Amino acid sequence: MPTPFESAERYIQLRSKYVPQTWGDTVLRVQDMILAPMLVVVLTLLGTGDLPMLASTLYRTYQAWSEWFELTTLRFEVQRMYLTAMKSGGPFITTNDPFYMPYVWADAEVRVNMHSSQGQGR
Repeated sequence: MPTPFESAERYIQLRSKYVPQTWGDTVLRVQDMILAPMLVVVLTLLGTGDLPMLASTLYRTYQAWSEWFELTTLRFEVQRMYLTAMKSGGPFITTNDPFYMPYVWADAEVRVNMHSSQGQGR
């Protein structure tokens, strides 16, 4: 199981890649995840596409969808860390850049876990 900071890091990486900043980013994402695989499959079935092109397109599509689902899962993980921080009276550190707030929530998660594990040892 990844640590809270590893989850926050991966979430920031995937969010940078998959959350569109512009309209063009959205078009590229739809093309990579939906349109290109459909087009290549149709071309292959019609006999004008080749198998290496089909394989590489389907692999890229599989990778894109896998990362998208991982981002969705990590979004819930970051939200859980945020709620843990709020419940414990945090956050305990701050950042001026909201892009890096998942690190703040990860810090709160680590601090709460350290505090609860110290209380169990007594």
